[in-house]
Amino acid sequence: MKTKQRKWLGASTALLVLTGMLSACSSASNESSSGAAATSGASKETVTLKVEMFDRGNAPAGAGSVDNNFWTQWIQKNFGDPNNIKMQFVPVPRNQEVDKLNVLMASGDAPDIVFTYDTNTINNYVKNGGLTDLGKLLDENGPNLKKFLGQEVLNYGIFSGKQYTLPAKRPLQYAHTSYIRKDWLDKLGMPVPKTTDEFYQALKAFKEKDPGQTGGKVIPYDFSAMNGTNISSPGLLISSFVKKISEEDFYATPELLKPGYKDGVQFLNKLNQEGLINPDFALDKDGKNFEKDVSNGLVGAFSALAAHPNLMGTGNVFDSLKKNVPGAEYVGMDPFTNEEGKRPKAIYDPIGAYLMIPKSSKHAAEAIKYLDWMSKPEVLFTLQNGIEGQHYTLENGYPKAITTDEAKKTFYNNTDIAMISNGKDFGAPDKNIEAASIQFPNYKELAKQTIINALNDGYTNPRFDRPIDAEIKNSKTLGDKAQEAVVKSVLAKPEDFSKTFDSIAAEYLKIGGQAVIDEKRAAYKEMKKK
Repeated sequence: MKTKQRKWLGASTALLVLTGMLSACSSASNESSSGAAATSGASKETVTLKVEMFDRGNAPAGAGSVDNNFWTQWIQKNFGDPNNIKMQFVPVPRNQEVDKLNVLMASGDAPDIVFTYDTNTINNYVKNGGLTDLGKLLDENGPNLKKFLGQEVLNYGIFSGKQYTLPAKRPLQYAHTSYIRKDWLDKLGMPVPKTTDEFYQALKAFKEKDPGQTGGKVIPYDFSAMNGTNISSPGLLISSFVKKISEEDFYATPELLKPGYKDGVQFLNKLNQEGLINPDFALDKDGKNFEKDVSNGLVGAFSALAAHPNLMGTGNVFDSLKKNVPGAEYVGMDPFTNEEGKRPKAIYDPIGAYLMIPKSSKHAAEAIKYLDWMSKPEVLFTLQNGIEGQHYTLENGYPKAITTDEAKKTFYNNTDIAMISNGKDFGAPDKNIEAASIQFPNYKELAKQTIINALNDGYTNPRFDRPIDAEIKNSKTLGDKAQEAVVKSVLAKPEDFSKTFDSIAAEYLKIGGQAVIDEKRAAYKEMKKK
């Protein structure tokens, strides 16, 4: 397993609940880890601390609301009450988070703690002076927070020389991987593909021989819209065609224009012409059609996020597949090889969401104190895993989630609550992988394999130490144009492919792409001088 930055290519790859019984909540609080309550440095007068919280729209029945549930009450009792702080959680729809946050920031009514994964949004706030400089506040109020995050993670939060954000820590950096129907391969006497050509041969066999007996409905390789809110993407396949480039080009060149990227899109065009992909992929914005097709046993292979609860969680896609098609089985594969025989893939930076305190906040000190309290090992462990016996049991020393309906009512989306950490850290990659895979008891080995594959030959995308103004200005327009280039080129007639791709790529440059490239080259050269 190798995870380091590569200089070839980049793939745009891009985390509670009320029982209704106060006695139950009180009982859970009493069973929480000792030392969880914060009792020092309490304010003399009660202040209200507002904290953004993603509303993912997936609360189980009887769970309460995003802003009033088991864990918001637990936090109030263990942190808020001892410090004379009234906690107020502000719901923001996950699929509208940037737009909603922009409205809140512009109105001056943003919560005291906000967060986003979008660096262009952060750069825009930095440029416009909308964020609090956290350096001194962190030194004065965040000793546990600084220790937990560490300097490497904190460095990702420095923009224009100041600590404007606090990045969440990400112990495991895996992103996308690929899956294939093992039972179909077995029927055909074929091995799990290890190269792009073997992958292609498997798709052709799925189409021609229909081992799943789908009645001609087979989708050999499936994915949904690349710009939608979904977990699947063909980006992993496309980016494997990108050729080795210089470090400066790696920093400055957008994915769409990297040498070889067009070849990857043309390969998808070939798959489309041969009926090996779903021709309606661009219409599947939320990924629900993709999930339905997998559940119904129509899909031979796909690329998606590794070890994802939408796939492996109890009652989700793979469980539905087992019910609908007894004997169906997906296994992990890592076949997409580049010109050097490597299997490069973009992985996440060692950080998750960026936490920020708006300049308009009057309670920045309290906000840091809250995050510092959350950083205490016993508090963070409880927020991430729940109460032993109620939300988890220990398996070989690792917490394993209890998946009863009652447990789900008081434990879901806790990655959003424990916002300083995007994942659980047990001190070593192999331990973290083991702990992550335990959360999928019916697919433990598959989860582990997909994580390992997703990390293999992984690289992080480049980071600039300053805002790139042209990118801030043109980010959405360029993103939409890049998606247009891929979709229209994949669906074009073979004889029209190059004309289609090249014309949209030229438009991309004209509407701001060239300006982004020029500014990034200049920024790269300035960074190299330091």
